[in-house]
Amino acid sequence: MNHEKSFRLFSHIFALVLVAAILSTTTSCVSLQKQPISSTISTQMLSTNELIKTADQAWFKKDYIASELYYTRLLERTDVPKRIILPALERLSVSSYKSGHYHEAKARLEQWKQQSPEALSSEVWQKCYFDSLFAIKNFSTLRTHLAGTMENGALPWDIRSQAGKNLSSLDHNEESLAALERLYSIAPNDDDRKELESWFIASLGSKSDQELKNNSELISGGNNLKFPYELILFEKAIRQSSAQEYWPMAWRTMSGIVHRGQIVDKHLFNKIISTLEAKYGIPRVGIALVLPISGRFQDYGWKIIRGAGAAQWELTKAGLDVDVQVINTEEAGWVERVQNLPPWYTVLGGPINVKAFKELEQSETYAEKVTFSFLAKPGNLEEGKQAWRFFSSPEDQIRASLDLAINDLGITDFAVLYPQEKFGRQMSKIFWNMAKSRGAKITGMESYPPNDFPKWGKVVGKLVKAPEKKAENEADGLDEDAPLTETDFGAVFIPDTWRQAQLLIPHFFFHEADTLVFLGPELWSQALNSARDVEAHNLKLTVAPGAWWSASEGAVRLKEVMNREGLGTPDFWVALGYDFIKFSSKLGTFSPGWTPEIVNERIADAQHIDFSLAPIHWDADGKANQKLFLFRPERNGKTRIDASIVKSTLANAKNRRARRIKAWDETQAKLNDKNGAETKPQ
Repeated sequence: MNHEKSFRLFSHIFALVLVAAILSTTTSCVSLQKQPISSTISTQMLSTNELIKTADQAWFKKDYIASELYYTRLLERTDVPKRIILPALERLSVSSYKSGHYHEAKARLEQWKQQSPEALSSEVWQKCYFDSLFAIKNFSTLRTHLAGTMENGALPWDIRSQAGKNLSSLDHNEESLAALERLYSIAPNDDDRKELESWFIASLGSKSDQELKNNSELISGGNNLKFPYELILFEKAIRQSSAQEYWPMAWRTMSGIVHRGQIVDKHLFNKIISTLEAKYGIPRVGIALVLPISGRFQDYGWKIIRGAGAAQWELTKAGLDVDVQVINTEEAGWVERVQNLPPWYTVLGGPINVKAFKELEQSETYAEKVTFSFLAKPGNLEEGKQAWRFFSSPEDQIRASLDLAINDLGITDFAVLYPQEKFGRQMSKIFWNMAKSRGAKITGMESYPPNDFPKWGKVVGKLVKAPEKKAENEADGLDEDAPLTETDFGAVFIPDTWRQAQLLIPHFFFHEADTLVFLGPELWSQALNSARDVEAHNLKLTVAPGAWWSASEGAVRLKEVMNREGLGTPDFWVALGYDFIKFSSKLGTFSPGWTPEIVNERIADAQHIDFSLAPIHWDADGKANQKLFLFRPERNGKTRIDASIVKSTLANAKNRRARRIKAWDETQAKLNDKNGAETKPQ
């Protein structure tokens, strides 16, 4: 039979069959096994060799409906040469997919893999399997397959890389970016990592601004200098570059990523930056620090300047022109000096004392300069709209303590013991409100005269209800040395100085309240920085929040910078200056008429820095939240603690109390037995 005529004849017959199938089917794809008998008879008229040639003709003509039929019939035969089977399975799989028979394509692909495990190394197999599962929306199986393929070290890297890319494309969430992060980490060499960088930055270019914004919201200070997160920030900076006021911030972001990020192909990304520099120039950023560099608080001011100087030098080495101007808030006319700064000084940090901030507030300079207060509260200004905070707040301090007590220790009942003065009353009120909002109870509250030490013991006794407990023991006929019942709260908040707290806490032990967690303000951890010969034995359940921990990763990096530049040992105030310059340099300059919305948008990007202090996060409304460290006293200072340490210490305290009560009970039992024996008639 003439093969060309045969092919036309069978194609015509199959077309009629296909029309009939479409008219009779309303749901999923029809299995080719159920075609009308006429098409089966037609293929049976051909020898195996003729059927091979006919199937190949349809394949090369891209007549996938016909080739699907012919390869199906071919593989049903038992005399097909072995060398033909795998190519036929490959073409049948592709033909089924191209014909819209996705379930059939998946089945044929699995048959191909069963016949030859090497199918997994085929780009054709991988692509068709991905497309088929995607078409039938079998995403669970697809994710499992792609993850396994990406991790399969026996497969060629091109196959594994494409699997990782496909896995990241299924969703636009943390998992997709985590897949790319993993793919990058297992890439065999730098050339492969360069290819991933080039591919990803190109793919980001096709995303909409909203998609890019959604991705950037998944970035934190812990991953902002890692692939792929760093390239999301890089692409966002590229898009911001066209706006003059954004250019300094964008340049700073891109340069920082190239210098300190994971990027391997630095040439590619430096070339992007160079192109933008040729268009917009190398930016200049001006930052003003308003600090006391004379008078009572000058030591703090000079420390901040040291940290700021270290950060400025680091930025200069990275190529960023950052001007830092320090203005002494102790000199007359300092506010006017702020107002007369050159126009590129649009960001202001400080002051560190309330009096100076009130002067700034009254002058309304905050309306011209984007102001970040180094205070717990930006005066009477509205945070996130009129001024911003670069400092921990009372809420930050109390939140850290409540997170530990409620979330980690399971404590829901609290007491408050506060001094009768402004700070104590304010902090107590904030603690009360925050504890209540989280479902906790305040079961005890007392105040004490801060300078009348003799009265403190009685106040503490009243708080722990010692008189009532003793009366109950007496009513039960127990001796004076009988143990008192535990308090009806698990932790007590004492918003006072560390010096005062050291004198107050022993009174709790005197009244046998020895299983309490003592929560304090940041004042405690600040004082403990320089404390010596602390009687720490009864203070192991004392917890204080703080923003500076010299052994944190950020603090260690700052120490290295300070040592390298010969600037001495850093502390909280040095770190404050260092972090602020690093952060504010990423904000860029602000044009006249800036709005809070613009500032908050820039903060959202700039906050992704490696803080040497406890990290600060600003929400969309510009309100700051600092995630403080927690500490407890040691003989010569303090040590950082976590929930596991406090849990263990609290459990030990409860066990000691239980042993003490058990020992008392046993002693009483012996005494009762002895007394009983003595009174027994002889």
